[in-house]
Amino acid sequence: MRVAVIAALPQTAPPLVDAVRELGHEVPVVVSARRPADWPGHLLSERDLPDGVDLAVPSRPAAITTLLTAYAPDVAVSYGYPRKLPGEAVSVPGLGTVNCHPSALPHYRGPNPVGWAVRNGEKSIGVTWHRMDAELDTGAILEQTRIPLSDEDWSFSGINTRVLGAAVPLLPSVLAKLTAGDAGQPQDAHDTPWAGLFGADYAEIDLSGPARAVHDQVRAWNIMGHNPRVTGPVVILDGARWKVRRTSLTQPPAGVGRLVRCGDGPLWITAADRLA
Repeated sequence: MRVAVIAALPQTAPPLVDAVRELGHEVPVVVSARRPADWPGHLLSERDLPDGVDLAVPSRPAAITTLLTAYAPDVAVSYGYPRKLPGEAVSVPGLGTVNCHPSALPHYRGPNPVGWAVRNGEKSIGVTWHRMDAELDTGAILEQTRIPLSDEDWSFSGINTRVLGAAVPLLPSVLAKLTAGDAGQPQDAHDTPWAGLFGADYAEIDLSGPARAVHDQVRAWNIMGHNPRVTGPVVILDGARWKVRRTSLTQPPAGVGRLVRCGDGPLWITAADRLA
């Protein structure tokens, strides 16, 4: 079976390619993306891929349809792609296109599922392989599992390593279901909120609230990453505005951080940038 991989990061594409090839399938191409202006980290390069696997970087999302048509895969496997795939592209592979989403769909559909899970105080997140359709994160579910969240989770890249570690072992079942024509389990999306980027309503830190809520607010913004339209989370200290990058619920070593009083107890700000 010919399987196209659609992924943009060097941390994710090679493990997916290896996993698919170990199952005896051919990977003719990895479809990557041009670097968005607000994209953190490095994008995939040819040296990240094994010999015999082409790297294709479309100039625009619509070109993905042309690329997939040229390579004629039976299946396409998408993971963490920074652009919405056109419906026409999703329909090119004869057996279907699947995507891995870091939530227990239909919960937390959208580009910021882990950030919202942290914001809402979740202790774990889902990992879902689902069929792709013309909409975003709405296709039928093929496989699903969960992984824990902890206070040590401060970046999406760190969480993504564990998401990928949970997703790859599910690939044999996912590909087998596609081969068998399994339609998957349709999502019940009744009253499912959208997990979008955080806005101004969550940008300001209210120190009168619980320390845990403030701590999770800082973690959630770190995990979400950059929002070009809104700066957050921001706290006012001594008349100055600070973008907070790290906090601690326990006292750090002497000389590290600044103690602030929240509504129910102390919190230490251990990393922050003063805003103009």
